[in-house]
Amino acid sequence: MRKQKYFSRFTECNQMHRHASRKEAARCNELTLLEKAGQIEKLRQQPKFVLQPRFELNGRVIRPIIYQADFSYYDKERKAFVVEDVKGYRTRTYMIKKKMLLYIMRTREDWLFEET
Repeated sequence: MRKQKYFSRFTECNQMHRHASRKEAARCNELTLLEKAGQIEKLRQQPKFVLQPRFELNGRVIRPIIYQADFSYYDKERKAFVVEDVKGYRTRTYMIKKKMLLYIMRTREDWLFEET
């Protein structure tokens, strides 16, 4: 098994999804139970959000900037779409992409960002 950065270990949750850490796998199990109980819906694993689309400049293609969260779902009680990231170590890249995502979504009242 390949070692990961920051000493986390790939772990499978009860749904047989592969996660980057034990903490993330445990959170997946919790969210799956909440979905089965009807408290949340539309649970997604590793959703991607385009922070800056691909574009061309002087004939050169510039790749898009993508933020990949750990989970997203709709919370029925709070009536909000939740983007959730399970974090152990916050890298500089993560902090910058998080700020870009928060900036893009700042005007949406039905949207929440959570770190666990």
